[in-house]
Amino acid sequence: MRKHLLGLCVAALLVGGASFTAVAQDKPAAEKKTVEGELVDLHCYAAGGAKGEKHGQSCGQKCAKSGIPVAILADGKTLTLATNPRPLSDAVGKTVRVTGTANAEASTFVPDKVEVKDGESWKEIKMNDAHHKGGEEKA
Repeated sequence: MRKHLLGLCVAALLVGGASFTAVAQDKPAAEKKTVEGELVDLHCYAAGGAKGEKHGQSCGQKCAKSGIPVAILADGKTLTLATNPRPLSDAVGKTVRVTGTANAEASTFVPDKVEVKDGESWKEIKMNDAHHKGGEEKA
């Protein structure tokens, strides 16, 4: 009887492990995409919904320069940008276009390229962190 019970337990573990592996392999690879929206500083946006160009110029830029993370606000949802916020500080409150890899589970976006809308055209912002070789950061 013990041999049968042990055999059933081993079989259940094998089937469970195989199905877990199959589920893990079904997860699609992250795709590159472009998202357009407003750049917000996460402290003020999370604390009270502060956004817009007026807030960006008065407070948001200071927050980003101090190291507070920034996010892109698109379709009512934020994606935290996984990069140094300081080079992006002048764009807080403005429309940006970010190209990179989104991680919906973590609500983050790993940017390869960030552009700010300048009139009818787009101006690329040089990022400066361990993963991007941007220009020297201003003190």
